[in-house]
Amino acid sequence: MRLMQAPLPKTRSPYTELSRDIFLLSYFSAGINFKDISTLRYSNIAHGRIYYRRHKTGKEMNCRLTPTTVAIIDKYKRAGNIEDDYIFPILDGDIHKSEQQIYNRLHKVLAHINRELKGWSKRLGISPPLTTYVARHTYATVLKREGVNVALISESLGHSNIQTTQIYLDSFEN
Repeated sequence: MRLMQAPLPKTRSPYTELSRDIFLLSYFSAGINFKDISTLRYSNIAHGRIYYRRHKTGKEMNCRLTPTTVAIIDKYKRAGNIEDDYIFPILDGDIHKSEQQIYNRLHKVLAHINRELKGWSKRLGISPPLTTYVARHTYATVLKREGVNVALISESLGHSNIQTTQIYLDSFEN
């Protein structure tokens, strides 16, 4: 809530607001990871849900759009968007065409996003420092602490097996 409600700092980089939006979209969208967020296109949005294929496992995923996620997505709409356009200003289909170009761009932007999230952490007194993966971890931890079955958490995270999720959840308590 502190991150959601915090005003943007007076001096900021082009990644300050984007970093907050990526973190919040991940948390409110079942822990979707950075690469999957970065490659979302308008065609992935339908019937009040986000539909995508998880890059890491190839698993088909979907999650409900919330008012918060709709507001974040709407913030990045540009005039003349078409279904095949990326939602977030991370990848450009005219520039980032090869797997290597996409990998290099995502690696560079992820470093900027995580640096900005650490800045948010410092300004807001949040510890441990925020990263894109902390959003995913937080989503899973909230479910675990609410007593949600590990199999359901595993499915919502897109893990290929329940043992991965169990190791993942156990590591959070450490």
